[in-house]
Formats: sequence, C-alpha cells, structure tokens
Amino acid sequence: MSKSLKILILAGVVAASAACAADTPLTPRQIAPPKRIPDIETLTPLTAGEPVSTALIPLEVRRAVVADAAKRFNVAESAVVLTRAEQLTWSDGSLGCPEPGVMYTQMLVAGFRVVAKTSAGELTYHTDSRGNAVSCNARARRGDTGDDASAPHTLPPPRSPPDR
Repeated sequence: MSKSLKILILAGVVAASAACAADTPLTPRQIAPPKRIPDIETLTPLTAGEPVSTALIPLEVRRAVVADAAKRFNVAESAVVLTRAEQLTWSDGSLGCPEPGVMYTQMLVAGFRVVAKTSAGELTYHTDSRGNAVSCNARARRGDTGDDASAPHTLPPPRSPPDR
C-alpha cells in the first residue's frame, strides 16, 4: 500500500468521525420525566369463581379476613385457618353484600370469596384485591338480605355426658 493511499484512508476516517461528532448535541444529558408507577397486580386474571390457593391471595386480604374472623369468634388470630378461596369479579363495590340505603361504586371489582374456619365455626368473606373484606353474615343476622352461601356455619356446642 502506498503512502498516499494510507493518508487518504486516514483522512477519510478523520472526516467520518468529525461528521458523527457534529450530529450529537453538546447540551447536558437530559433525563426523561418520571412515569407513574402502576400498582403491582400479583395475580393473573382467572375465570370467575376459579379456586385458588389461599397462599396466592394478597397479604392484605388474608390479614383482613383473619383479623375479622378472630374478632367475631373471639379467638386468637393464630387460631384462624383459611380453608378455601376462589377468585371472582363482583358486579359492584358492595362485594356481593349490599346494604339497603348505601351507595357503592358501579364498576366491576376483582376479588375473592374466602372461607375462614376456627374451632368455634366458619365464616365466608367477600373481598376485593386490596384488603377490604365483608362477611354477609352480620347483615343476615340483622334481617338484611345477604348471600345465603355465606350464612354462618357455626359448630354446635360440645355435648355434656348424660346424667345417670
């Protein structure tokens, strides 16, 4: 390769790098504005009424159900066991347990039907996916119409031996 060809190639490389450098602005680096971080959905949508493992229910929902069941049955929270759960979509914000005279959001609400059991009995809860839990049982006891499927299932008191 001749010396003039080497100089010509070197001049071409220098010219190309100068042209690329001219395209990039010399302004300070700009940072994109922050975006709203969406709420994390921990569950994939399932068919309404699809049984799910209680371990897949969001922690806030499990805590709300356990705390309410423990309070209603007057037992320790550690004595409450979540026995069944199914994921479904409620037709509005009442979570399937509307109270007369109360207004609810009129949109579909993703949630769960959860059964909590203790030595004193079991209750069925209707929840959303953010930790709001409702037991239709209290409303049924007051005479309101509620979901019959969630009527209280209390165990009978222990029998004492007959007197002889």
